[in-house]
Amino acid sequence: MRRPLSLLTLALFACDPATDDAAAAAEEAPVEGPALVEAPATTSTKAPAKPRAEAMPDAEKAFAKARQLIAEHYVDAAIDPGTLYTGAVEGMLARLGQPTTYPINELLAPRELAELLHGTGGTIVGVGVMIEQVAGVLVIRETIAGGPAATAGLQRGDRILEIDGAKIKGKPMVEIVDQIRGPAGTAIDLFVQRDTEEWHEKLVRQTVAIQNVESKLIGDKVGYLRLRGFAETTPAEFDAAVAALQAQGAESLVLDLRACPGGVLDAAIKVTGSLLRDGQAIVTTTGRDEPGKAAAAKGDGRWKDLPLAALIGPETASGAEILADALATHKRATLIGAPTFGKGTVESIHELGNGWAIKLSTGRFVGAGGEPLPGRGVKPHLPVPVVAEAQLDPLDAVPSEADAALAVAKTWLEDQAK
Repeated sequence: MRRPLSLLTLALFACDPATDDAAAAAEEAPVEGPALVEAPATTSTKAPAKPRAEAMPDAEKAFAKARQLIAEHYVDAAIDPGTLYTGAVEGMLARLGQPTTYPINELLAPRELAELLHGTGGTIVGVGVMIEQVAGVLVIRETIAGGPAATAGLQRGDRILEIDGAKIKGKPMVEIVDQIRGPAGTAIDLFVQRDTEEWHEKLVRQTVAIQNVESKLIGDKVGYLRLRGFAETTPAEFDAAVAALQAQGAESLVLDLRACPGGVLDAAIKVTGSLLRDGQAIVTTTGRDEPGKAAAAKGDGRWKDLPLAALIGPETASGAEILADALATHKRATLIGAPTFGKGTVESIHELGNGWAIKLSTGRFVGAGGEPLPGRGVKPHLPVPVVAEAQLDPLDAVPSEADAALAVAKTWLEDQAK
C-alpha cells in the first residue's frame, strides 16, 4: 500500500468491465480481473437467487434473530461467525444501486485493496511482465519497457516454465503472480522457453511503471494511441506518447477507448483537458449532500488542434466515457464504434480498520453534454459493429480487416487531411 490511511477517498471512476487484461493476469492485473479468480466448485447448476426487491419489516431485529437461529440450530456448530459477518457486508453492498454485470460497490480483501491502490498509483514492484495461461502454459503477453524483463531481453511469446526452481504448470494465476512479485531488490529465477531454446533468466525485482498508454504509427501520418486506464501517471504518459507520435510524423490521432474501464478522476480530467481549449466543460460531480462541482479544461490544451478520431464501445466506461462525451460535446473528435457502458457514479475507498475496505459509490457525475450517462452511454457518430478484443492487435500491425472501427478511423482521418 502506498500510504496508510484510515479513510482513503481517491476519486475513482473504474467500474471494472472486462478488458483485454481479463484473459491475462498482469503484474498490474486488475483487482476484479477474472484471470485472478478461481471458479468456485459447485454441485448445482442452479443460478444464485437474485436479491429480493422488498425489505422485511423490522429488518434489523430480524437480522439479529437470524444470526441467533444460525448459531443455535445450524447443523455445523463450528461455522465461523466471521464468515457470516463478511457475507452480511457483501450482501449489503450487493443491495446498493449498481450495474448488474459489473458490481461497483464491493468488499475488498487486503490483497485486492493493495492491487487497486497500486493500479491507481501507476506502479508495481516486480519484473515488468504481463502474463496469460495458454493451454496450461504460462506465456508472456507483453513486457513493460524499462522493466527487468524487457532489459534482459525477454519477449512476447516466451514461456515461463519454472519460478525459482518450482514448476508452475497447473497453479492458479493468483499464486503465480504472487511468486513473481516481491520486495524491490530481491532476486527471482525464471526458467524460460523460446521455440526450442531453454534457459534460466535471473532478474532483480524493481518498481516498474505500469503502461496505461500504448502507441504506434499506423500510417504515414496517422498515430494510434490506446488508453488502458487512468492512473496518477497517465497524463504524463499520454503527453509523452502523443509527442513521440508527432516526432515520428503523425499529424492526426486515433484514440482507442474501447477497453478503457476508467480510473482516477483527476487523471481523466487532465487527459481530457489537454485535448480541449481553456475553459471548455469536462464533467460535473455531485455528492449526496454536496452541490455540483464543475471541472473544465485549464491551460493551453497542448493537443487541442490535433485532428482526432476516437474509438468507443460497450467496455468504454467511467472516465473514458467522460473523455468521449467531452470530445463529442465540443465537436473535438468523431466517435466511431458502439455506445459506451453508461455509468454515472464516482467511487471512493473506505478502509474498515482490519486491512479490508469497501469501494463505495459516493457521488455522481454528468458529462460535458449535460445528460446523465447511466443506461445510455455515449453514442458514436459512425456506428461500427463491435469486434472481440481478442481479434484486435493494432500494436502488431496496421489496421486489419477484423478491426473495422480502426480501419474506418484511419481512413476518415486520411480523407480529412486531403
